[in-house]
Amino acid sequence: MSALITREEAKTRLSRIGKTAADVARELGVSGAIVRGVLDGTLKGAAGDAHKVAVALGMKDGVIVDDRMSISDAMKAAAA
Repeated sequence: MSALITREEAKTRLSRIGKTAADVARELGVSGAIVRGVLDGTLKGAAGDAHKVAVALGMKDGVIVDDRMSISDAMKAAAA
């Protein structure tokens, strides 16, 4: 596992690569409000789309699984 980054570091890195919350939302297929919530700290990334965003940005250790994947298969992927 690589080192996790803070919200501020995630914002800084997005700025350095010229990407916005809307760009992240588009790429991950989630709402821009979810991305902004994770970056602002109002959403902790505990579950669902917020989890997906936090993991993708490197703010949380976790596994992103396809929404159509069964819980059993997702648990196996998380164990790997």
